[in-house]
Amino acid sequence: MTKTENRFGGVLGTLGSLRPKLETRTVLEISILGLVVVLAIIFRVLRVRWGAYLDGYDPLFQYRVTEYVVKNGYAAWFTWHDTLSWWPMGRDIAQSSFPAMPFTAAFFYQALRAVGFEVTLMNVCLYFPVFMGVATCLAMYFLGKDLGGRSVGLLAAFFMAVSESFISRTFMGFFDLENVGIFSILMISLFFVRSIDKEKGFKERAAYAVGSGLFLGYLFAAWGAARYMVGLVLLFMLASVVTRQYERNYLVSYVLTMGIGFIVAAFVPKLGVKYLTSIENVMVLFVVLALVVYEGVKDKIETSRLLTLMGALVVVLIVGLFALQAVGVIKPLTGKFWRVIDPRRGTVNALYESVGEHRRAAWTSFFGNFGLTLIFGVFATYVCLTEITERRLYAALFFLTGVYFAGAMTRLGLILSIPASLMAGFGLERLVTPFINLSRRRQVNRRSRRRGVVYPVSRELSVVFILFVLVGTLPTLWGSMEASARPVDIATSHVPVLLGDGTYPQDWLQTLSWMRENLPEDAIVVSWWDQGYWIETMANRTTLADGATMKRKQINNIANIMMSNQTTSLSILEDYGATHIVVFQTNYNPQDPRNEWPFGYNAIWGRMVEIAGLEVSDFIDQDGYKQRFLDSTLAHLMAVQPGPGFNLVYNSQYSFVLLYEIEYGAV
Repeated sequence: MTKTENRFGGVLGTLGSLRPKLETRTVLEISILGLVVVLAIIFRVLRVRWGAYLDGYDPLFQYRVTEYVVKNGYAAWFTWHDTLSWWPMGRDIAQSSFPAMPFTAAFFYQALRAVGFEVTLMNVCLYFPVFMGVATCLAMYFLGKDLGGRSVGLLAAFFMAVSESFISRTFMGFFDLENVGIFSILMISLFFVRSIDKEKGFKERAAYAVGSGLFLGYLFAAWGAARYMVGLVLLFMLASVVTRQYERNYLVSYVLTMGIGFIVAAFVPKLGVKYLTSIENVMVLFVVLALVVYEGVKDKIETSRLLTLMGALVVVLIVGLFALQAVGVIKPLTGKFWRVIDPRRGTVNALYESVGEHRRAAWTSFFGNFGLTLIFGVFATYVCLTEITERRLYAALFFLTGVYFAGAMTRLGLILSIPASLMAGFGLERLVTPFINLSRRRQVNRRSRRRGVVYPVSRELSVVFILFVLVGTLPTLWGSMEASARPVDIATSHVPVLLGDGTYPQDWLQTLSWMRENLPEDAIVVSWWDQGYWIETMANRTTLADGATMKRKQINNIANIMMSNQTTSLSILEDYGATHIVVFQTNYNPQDPRNEWPFGYNAIWGRMVEIAGLEVSDFIDQDGYKQRFLDSTLAHLMAVQPGPGFNLVYNSQYSFVLLYEIEYGAV
């Protein structure tokens, strides 16, 4: 062998020694996590078979804002007054929306273009939710691993990947605030729990606390649900004192997390410094003061007197909060936020109740969306509270508050998807591991006995139990798969009925395209607020209202336009200078309402009546439509029997969407 060959062999040997030496268990773990990622992607892109569209309503607005940022720069967002929406007053975007979502997507788009990827902004926005969904599943793995080890991390990531509630807000095309909001909530939890880990050094804990604070600031800039995280961490701090888990480093983590988060919030135009005077944020300061007092006296007085002192201090702080609120120094929780805290308060207003996701959740929907994961979560919560540590206390509070708030508002089932997945992974691991050990005929050690394995169970019965648990999760998996395969709203024109040729109606897509190509650029289109974002973004035409529901009075006026007689409607329309009005009906049948399809304005006109401040009983009874309904502008337009002043200019393929031009001089 030559010297050259010897040298070459030495180099290969050196390179071989540099290869990472992975244990079989690590390779298996990475492989399983990779499969979870693949599963998460598949579940979120199944709807592409029906076409690549932005879904719902709000994602269209987020896309339009992102497009504006890309074209005009990030600074332009802060001064943008949008004249395409809420005619005639328009909309101050910075004061009425959050910047994190469009800024993040714009950055992704520009970064991809900078490194040579020829992507369109639309493609980035379409697949951004999928990316954030996968990132959230990976973050869940690490949070689960911190709670109960690798197995818990993998199970929690799996449950997160297939959670129907989470998929509903991260599938391809759902480009909305929740994409970054849920990811931020999970990262805050991961970093905050690590920042209070007793086994870590001060610098490492401080670094995690800073990271937690930055993600809290990101959440403040992204989603109104930041209030939930403020409350959750605050509740954890109080519970840690009661359960005697509290240590001084908790206070440092708490102050860094909240302080950094509040600094960022102060620079978000929609929030500003005034937001910090909200009652839950002032409560954060009061808790900090109470903990400072606790630190100062805990080693100087007896435990019994200390508890009395802290109880008195808490009472003083609560009285102080209500006093400051009474004199107007701090802002109370109002509207839907207070409704979530106290669901017994009943209806906030007709407009609020008209949004399906604002309604209280039925218990059946819990099991429909979460299945056995809720059962596993309840079991895991019991374990966490009986074998308490700082991580388990946080996880238990996360799950319990998530269940409570999801019950108060359907939409908050999305937040519950985080602790439900986490605790399901922990609970399932605790349930199955002892039986797996038994099925392998391993001797039960003392630790297993402490976990509750004290009954003599055969190997065969252990296998049956494991199979039963695994099969029990299949309905949840199947339900998520079915939900993932459904087409998005715009792809079906909000009429989810397959036609004879195996396709869905395209009426709204056709109408929006026609409006963009044929209506004058200064046209002002009236529709129910649901379709406002579609008209603004896809037709590029001005509307009176959209999903922001900013001006309740204006939506009230639109409701009166629809449900009044045509003379009254034309008078209101003329005040706005509206040029066109669009109605959406599905097989409207004035003779027999029961034979109508429940998808168009013919299915939601009752909400319009309530929002207009009228009585539904004046429009319909057990015998069918009453004359007042038949005389309404909406009824005439849906029946394509308009009076003078309304001229039909576009009729979609199946007549589901009808566009009328308004002619004021014709009356």
